[in-house]
Parts: sequence; C-alpha cells; structure tokens
Amino acid sequence: MQKPEKRDRFTLIEHQKFSAKTYKQQFVKSFLDLSSNYTKTSFSRSSKLKVAAALYDRFFLHHNVDITPSLKLLHRYKKNGINLEYLLSDLFFKFLSDYSHSLISRTNDWKHLSDIIEAIDTFLKECRHITLDTVTTEERNDVIPDDVAITFLEKLRKKSQKIKVLNTYHGIPIEFTAKIVHTSANKVLIKAHALQDIAATYQGGIYLLCEQEFGHDLFAKVVPRVIKGHDLLELSQFDSLTSGIHKRQTVRVAPVANTTILINNYSVSLFDISLGGISMVCPRDLKLGLYERVTVKIPDTLCGNILHIEAELIHVSKFEDGYKYHFQLDLNPSQESDLGRYIYQRQKEIISDLKEKLI
Repeated sequence: MQKPEKRDRFTLIEHQKFSAKTYKQQFVKSFLDLSSNYTKTSFSRSSKLKVAAALYDRFFLHHNVDITPSLKLLHRYKKNGINLEYLLSDLFFKFLSDYSHSLISRTNDWKHLSDIIEAIDTFLKECRHITLDTVTTEERNDVIPDDVAITFLEKLRKKSQKIKVLNTYHGIPIEFTAKIVHTSANKVLIKAHALQDIAATYQGGIYLLCEQEFGHDLFAKVVPRVIKGHDLLELSQFDSLTSGIHKRQTVRVAPVANTTILINNYSVSLFDISLGGISMVCPRDLKLGLYERVTVKIPDTLCGNILHIEAELIHVSKFEDGYKYHFQLDLNPSQESDLGRYIYQRQKEIISDLKEKLI
C-alpha cells in the first residue's frame, strides 16, 4: 500500500481549539509580522499575502501547489545578508507554538506532534532545495547593560503590558505571556504560567520576545522566588539576541541519558536530535570542514537498532571544554521511521515529565 503524504496527517490534528483550515488567517498574519524583519520595504503587502497563501496551501492543504515562484519572490526581496531559511523556520515555529499551546488542557492529541515536526522539517528541506539558499548565519549575542533592559521592562510594567516569554523543555516549546510584577536596579520579577516556571527553572534562563518593541529579543538568567505565597521568576543579567536562532530549538529532543555516537569512527556525545538534524559535543576538534559529509553511527540503545546515517556539517561552535557540532541528516525511509518513533517516544516522556512537575 502506498504511504500517504505526510501533510495528509494534518486532518488528524483537528480538535475543538484548533482547525488547520481556519488557521490560515493566523498563519498569514504571522508571515506578515515576521517578513518585515527579513525582507526589504519595497516588498509590497499584496505580494506578501500571495506568498503566505502559497506557503499555507502547499504545507496544509495541497502537496502539488508550486511554491517555486513564491520562494523566488522572497529571495528577490530579502535583505542583504539574510538567510530565508530563518524566516521560514520562525514562521513554522510560530505555528508549532500555537498548536502546542492549544494542547495544554488536552491529553490525547500530543501524539501528533511528531508528525507535525516531521512535516515541518521535510517542508523546510524542500524550500532549501528550491531556493538553493544554504548560507549559514551564526548566532551573535551582545551583552547589554541591565539598566537598558530594565528601563524598557519598567515602561511595560507601568502600562500593565504583558510580555511574551519562551523556553524549550527538552526541545518542546513553552511560550506564554507573563506579567511584569516589579523592577529594581538590577533585577525584574515576573509572574509566568506554571509550565513556564518549570521550563525556565530547568533551562536556567528565559527568552523575552520583544523584538518589535525593543529592537531585539532578550535573554535573562532566572532564579525562582516565592514572595507572599506567589511563585515568581527573578530575571537578571540580560543579553540582547541579534538573531532569531533561539526560536528554532523546538524541533529537537535531548536524549534521556548520556549517549555516545560515532562520527567517522570518532566517539562524541549526543546533545539533541530531530528528523532534520543532530548536534553533538566533543572535547576535541574533529578537524571537519564546513559542509563536509560524514557517516553518523547511532547505537541500538536509542532507536532499537544501529543506524548509519549520512550527514552534512552545517555549523561548529566552541566552548571552554570542547566543541559542539551541528549536522543536517540525510535519512532514508527506514531510518526516518526508526528515528521518528524515538522522537515521538521522547516527546511523550518529556511532556509527561513536565506535567508531573505541576502536581
């Protein structure tokens, strides 16, 4: 029997609080909001609407919709030095966040997350091949004086304006709005959703999504506090984020325990993995060139059997104790099935763990 198209699975994610068909309005709005950060001012609103509609139809409704003209149009109007993959991944992160948000009070619909993430990874890979836009842009963080960020947050507090905050819990996005309760000379107290409290405490920090108002999103260190019986988060040591890469951590899951994998027969530690990519850490430099192709050997302890996967190095970062390597995976159907089952199971475990912490 022929395997159904992955996007046909979106008929399964419908529930009382989410409809793929009626989501089009929000999808288009998200595209309009995000595109201004990546495209030139000469890119007209009518053209943006056409591009957004084509992307929506291709992803949600009709696999045979030709999005090549839309992607070429995006490429023509993109700002200099911009990688369009970031715009598309931000757009589909917003959809994944919206859908995850709709499931907070539900128990039986989380199982479809793996199908959605798989479809997103596949779609982004298709777009990348169409545009041939494989430029890699590194994340750059700029430390800003705390008083600049705190002055901005105090203005929001005075206006009783809430702020969107983001964390990833073992790869699952947690995004709600938070109330700014108090500001001092070097700290800010916020009241966030209970799930956000858990995720932020686990992550040791929190992202403040304020690019439109402040010019950049912010990252702050977090310490949980209980004040007068209220669970609050204390924020300090603010960093300004000059790229949106923090919003794209959502499609990966971390292993439950330390897992050793092999890269061209070198032992490294798995950091996280998705159907589209894998990252790992190693105390030494593997002397690999950017875009170099390697073979990744994943042990049977992860997926039930040993996998030998072809991969391409797309980014290397260095930290005090070693290196972190990011690879794009080239999966065959069998490997995709095995890895998909593992990611689905890990998501169930992560969600279960998060909900247990609320009890």
